[in-house]
Amino acid sequence: MQEDSEVQEVVEVVNIAKLITEVVTAATTQVIPAAEPVVAA
Repeated sequence: MQEDSEVQEVVEVVNIAKLITEVVTAATTQVIPAAEPVVAA
């Protein structure tokens, strides 16, 4: 049964990592267009 909890823990960590990646990607996508006019100016 300990293996099951360890596997579950790994799955949770992977899911959290995916969420963080999605959030960072979304934030980067929003920041770059906002920064472009500043760079152009």
